[in-house]
Amino acid sequence: MERALRAVAWLAAALYVAVGVGELVFAGESFGHRAIFTAVMCIFAALVLVGVRLIDARPWVGAALASLGAIGAGISIFWTVVAVFLATAIVVLSILVARRGGKAVFASS
Repeated sequence: MERALRAVAWLAAALYVAVGVGELVFAGESFGHRAIFTAVMCIFAALVLVGVRLIDARPWVGAALASLGAIGAGISIFWTVVAVFLATAIVVLSILVARRGGKAVFASS
């Protein structure tokens, strides 16, 4: 389960950053709007990765951070559909891992 959480977290973080950069490069809004959206998506990606990393030491704090990042990004880019599924997977898996005590999620990294 820990491996699945790690894989989903990295996939989601990559998607969030890619969408943010894609928005920065291709969107038609003002540069300020695009830059803020990109920064917010990168922050959501960081929350997911930091949260998953923290699950080993502080299971519920890690699960909360990962869930916050996943839900925020999932809502921001709901139109991708994949983001909603990834957010759901991260929330469920992080809670399940936190309930088990966070057995070295990144130990094999």
